[in-house]
Amino acid sequence: MKTTIEMPDDLFRRAKAVAALQGLSMKDWLTNLLRREVGAGATAPPGDKQQEIEAFNRELDRLSKKISAAWQGPQDAVAAVREQRRDLGA
Repeated sequence: MKTTIEMPDDLFRRAKAVAALQGLSMKDWLTNLLRREVGAGATAPPGDKQQEIEAFNRELDRLSKKISAAWQGPQDAVAAVREQRRDLGA
């Protein structure tokens, strides 16, 4: 369905910039926003970049917690990797 939305120019420019930063068209960005707000369509259509990004970030958080819980060292895993990279000159 097509619709027309009137909004202030400055709001449109900011929304367009946010959509672009997320790699989405304005249409896709607004659709995702409306889905989240009204709870319609719990699953996103295939290729929905924002949903993919959120799922990826959740998986990274899960793995980070798992690694931190299993880490057997005097410092946390992130600090250890940073120290190792410094030692290697990276």
